[in-house]
Amino acid sequence: MNRNTALKALVGGTALVGTHAHAQNEPYKNFAEEFAPAWKRSRTYTLAIFNQMPEEHLNFHYTPEAMTFRSHFVHCITFTAAQLADRFAVKNPFDNGTDFDKLSKAQVAAEIGRFYDWVSEVVAQQTPAKLNEIRGFAGDKMPNWRFFYAMENHIIHHRAQALCYVRLKGISPEGYVGW
Repeated sequence: MNRNTALKALVGGTALVGTHAHAQNEPYKNFAEEFAPAWKRSRTYTLAIFNQMPEEHLNFHYTPEAMTFRSHFVHCITFTAAQLADRFAVKNPFDNGTDFDKLSKAQVAAEIGRFYDWVSEVVAQQTPAKLNEIRGFAGDKMPNWRFFYAMENHIIHHRAQALCYVRLKGISPEGYVGW
């Protein structure tokens, strides 16, 4: 897939994802079922990008104030988990004081996988009523189901940053997983 085809697919797919249930003016009834394949692809691509960086460069950052490569992934785990735990009143399994800077590459990859599994479990535990509940976020209001996509958007941002770090180390990224 070339870059233009991928961008057209991404832009078209993004426009449809957020409007499916809302455009029909009806609550989501099958969110968990619809979200699962997208979340699985996100996991696959996130791990593909993470695993391309050699372990000795996990703490690489292109300027002193920039996040390290590792920090992008750790931030996605800790920020998203905290947000979801608060919003859905569930226990945050990543709020345990783990020093991610002391973990090996394999251990961080395992934590990424555990994070994706946990989010899948949180989604599966929600009732349609809870998923359709409207709550505040970033100065606006949205149904809880859309919040999962907001968190995925945040992950996409940091994954793209990490992808640039891979390129800065002279590695041609592989493994794009689209919709």
